[in-house]
Amino acid sequence: MRPAQSLKPASYICPFCDGMLHATSEHALIAPEGDVSKRRHAHLECVVAARRRGELPTEDEFRKPTKKRRGRRG
Repeated sequence: MRPAQSLKPASYICPFCDGMLHATSEHALIAPEGDVSKRRHAHLECVVAARRRGELPTEDEFRKPTKKRRGRRG
């Protein structure tokens, strides 16, 4: 996620609330699963709410190595 604001005359749909988002407004860019080709523009308020609900990890949280289990259970 990074802050964004543009002067271009564009509008987007926020992926969290499905509301209209104008490029000239202050908003955030999110990259699901670290894939910038899938980046989306979102209202800052919606991003904060998603973080509080645990639905949107930060890049550091996403990239944090996970512990792998040793051995197999069958």
